[in-house]
This record gives sequence, C-alpha cells and structure tokens, in this order.
Amino acid sequence: MLTPEEHLYALDWNNNITVAIITLISYDYMLQFEKEVTFVWQRQWSVMIYLYLVVRYFGIVLAMICAIWGGLVYIPEAPYVRSSFYS
Repeated sequence: MLTPEEHLYALDWNNNITVAIITLISYDYMLQFEKEVTFVWQRQWSVMIYLYLVVRYFGIVLAMICAIWGGLVYIPEAPYVRSSFYS
C-alpha cells in the first residue's frame, strides 16, 4: 500500500498530466477548426458529416471527463483517505 506522501505525489503527477492532455487536445481542436468549418460545416449535410461531428466532439468530451476524473493515469489503491492523514 502506498504511503501518504506517495499518494500526494501520484495525485500531483495526475494533475499535471491532466492539464497537459487538456491543453494538447484543445490546441489540436483550435488548429483544425478553420479546416473543419471549410470542409465540414459549409458542405451539404449528410450521414457522414453527422458521424464525423459525433465522433469528433464526443471524443473531446470523453477525453476531458476521463482526464479530469483521473481515470487515464492514476487510480488510487484506496477509495478514501483517512482523516488522520491531514493532521
């Protein structure tokens, strides 16, 4: 079982990874947005456009939820931290 210091280190590492993942995904979306408007939004709507949009935006939402929740990198051994830990 991990010591309290190791838990804090792992949580800090997870927070840093979360910020990096959200930053990279957001940066990619900002870079591709102009092309998306040109090639997707200005075309006639079809099933493929709907599928593209669902996959693209469902993916970003799912990635951010997982990154914020902490399921991507760090899953603690214990689901709780004892109150004496903060003393």
